[in-house]
Amino acid sequence: MLKKVFSISGFKISLLITSLVFGLFIWNYLNMGTNSFLELIDKKIVDFIQLSKGKTLDTDHIAIVAIDTKAVDHYGRWPWGRDIMAKLLHELESYYQVKVMGYDVLFSEPDSNDITALKVINRFHSLVEAENPNSKYFVNQLQKIRSDVITEVNNDAKFGAELSKWNNIVLGYFFFLSANMVQTEHLTEEQLAQFAKRIKDSEITVIQGAEYLDYIPLYEGFAVEANIPMLISRKNMSGFFNVVPDLEDGTIRRVPLVIKYKDTFYPSLDLQILRRYYNDQPIRMVVNQGGIEAFYIGKNRINTASDGTVMINFKGPEFTFPNYSVYDVINHTIPKESLKDRIVLLGATEVGVYDLRTTPVSTAFPGVEVHANLLENMISGSYYYRSDFVYLLSALSIIIFGMIVGIILPRLSALQGLFFSIALLGGYIGTNLWFLFTEKTWTSFIYIIGVILLNWFFIILYKFFGEEKDKRFIKGAFQQYLSPKVIDQLVNDPSMLTLGGERKEITAFFSDVQGFSTISESLTPEELVVLLNEYLTAMTDIIMKYDGTVDKFEGDAVIAFFGAPISYADHAKRACLASIEMQEKLIEMRNSWREQGKHELYVRIGLSTGDCVVGNMGSAYRMDYTMMGDTVNLAARLEGVNKQYKTFCMISEYVYEEVKDEIETRELDLIRVVGKNEPVRIFEVLGRKGEVEPTKVKAYKYFSKGLLLYRGQKWDEAKKYFSHANKLLVRDGASQVFIDRCDEFKKNSPGKKWDGVYQMMSK
Repeated sequence: MLKKVFSISGFKISLLITSLVFGLFIWNYLNMGTNSFLELIDKKIVDFIQLSKGKTLDTDHIAIVAIDTKAVDHYGRWPWGRDIMAKLLHELESYYQVKVMGYDVLFSEPDSNDITALKVINRFHSLVEAENPNSKYFVNQLQKIRSDVITEVNNDAKFGAELSKWNNIVLGYFFFLSANMVQTEHLTEEQLAQFAKRIKDSEITVIQGAEYLDYIPLYEGFAVEANIPMLISRKNMSGFFNVVPDLEDGTIRRVPLVIKYKDTFYPSLDLQILRRYYNDQPIRMVVNQGGIEAFYIGKNRINTASDGTVMINFKGPEFTFPNYSVYDVINHTIPKESLKDRIVLLGATEVGVYDLRTTPVSTAFPGVEVHANLLENMISGSYYYRSDFVYLLSALSIIIFGMIVGIILPRLSALQGLFFSIALLGGYIGTNLWFLFTEKTWTSFIYIIGVILLNWFFIILYKFFGEEKDKRFIKGAFQQYLSPKVIDQLVNDPSMLTLGGERKEITAFFSDVQGFSTISESLTPEELVVLLNEYLTAMTDIIMKYDGTVDKFEGDAVIAFFGAPISYADHAKRACLASIEMQEKLIEMRNSWREQGKHELYVRIGLSTGDCVVGNMGSAYRMDYTMMGDTVNLAARLEGVNKQYKTFCMISEYVYEEVKDEIETRELDLIRVVGKNEPVRIFEVLGRKGEVEPTKVKAYKYFSKGLLLYRGQKWDEAKKYFSHANKLLVRDGASQVFIDRCDEFKKNSPGKKWDGVYQMMSK
């Protein structure tokens, strides 16, 4: 029992592998997949799918006004004067009538052009005062010019005034997400404090489940850089435009919708733009014990991961969304309908501005298009989302697929197992892709593909070095004397074979060529080998056809048995049918040999049914799968007894009892063979039931009647019946044997106590 429990099997190997993969999946899930190589592979698979699907944008909610090469060529290196920004905004609002205007750029410092002009006037004013302090008229004129310059050149004021006109503006700002002071060394403490005050009005105030906020993982800002005060008005909204790459490979797949800063929670630029798009509905953040559950803007729900991020379903490579140059917008060279009532994002696509990111669909993807994709996803509901239920489904799928492979694969051949595993993989991948494309969710590719492939690999490995080794042994050991059909059954169920020997009821088969010694003396060794090979091949094929087992060849003799190693209830019938077909085949072969001038072979067969010990027997270095027992000895004797009765297929009474309803026979005698005290009734096999010629049937009835009279010691009457049989059968050897016996017993009576048994004097 313990040996069976601790023995290795394909299913147990599968159970171990499936458990390990399942445990690894659960561990990664509980640890949020942090820096997990397997999770990275899973992400890369989805990346490849996103890259391969091409452009799938089918909406027109969003357009991009780009700081591109064309605009830089006309307006100079970025950043431009705020007068250009004011002009651009005026055209977008007044002429193009956009729905929402979002800025994926930051205006954290005053316009450099304003500063330069004022510096020049102030320097000239100081120079005049120093050189000619009494020239009050000239100084007054310079002060007037300075005032005019401030009024005329103050681009920040112009841009701020333009921004304050409209109530559909969302400005961007930026969080520093690490405590690395190198990133903020260009900012003073006072500036950082001022920046923090400028974003205060953008915080999320409606939070459901706020009591859980101290326990959930969120992105956290350590400092913020915001727009200058002159550009901020009560009409404007603002949000951070941070995008956070995955630590494993620096690819942007998710964007946080909320960042925690000094115990306050701030929305992203995308959330604020969406809020404007839905007519300034409030943002509501829903939190539970596991983390952030979703954001609501009015009735519009956005599901997120527990850390408040949304995974982007990229609609294509860079420039999938409509891109229009700032220059073309300002100069009205694009149709008004291209931007009307759309969300318009201002951002950089010019390489020199360095707002390029690595994404699943490109290694040089404009940051503004990341926001465009996310906004389109949230509006259409096409973002990717994997709920806790999907993770549970992934875990269950690991177990289910692992068990399916573990149960089925050990029962299949290597080739069948390969096709099965490919079909299972194809079915899973196809179904999972359907979920990905239609439901925007998926179970874990790598873990489930991995559990199928690992199970396949190790089960096949085990089968090759374990089970298949045993199967190769069985095939190697039995292919010489078992039919392929029987070998396949043994291979599929080796327990049917007990090595070392087992007691089974079988039918033993012995055959020998009549007068083979004389034939062999008249042939050269080469001719003898050719003749024997032809004969033995034909006989062996017939034995295997009836699922017999060839024990061995001893020169011209064939020794076989039926009913082992595979047990058959009709083994006696199979042995008889094989013997009949062998004699029929020999008739055909004799005709051929006669035409070729070769020797004709006649074969005697002996069959007996009974219990034997069957198994691998021999020494530690040489074993044969063979049979032993009285049944074997009797079959061997019966093959020789054929000589006495001039017959070619003799069976014992034990075979007769099994086949009498399906095989035509005639009883020959009751004999005592050499080496046995118990008498045995013997029969000649005539053919299949109903296939013996009527004349022969009549002759065999005469023979049976004569045999009955013979046993009653009525020698003359018995002789008459045997003579009739001999005449009808044309020199029937068995009839002639009994005619001679009748003559002998008539002269030398066996006595009144004679039991009808004839004692064989030789083997």
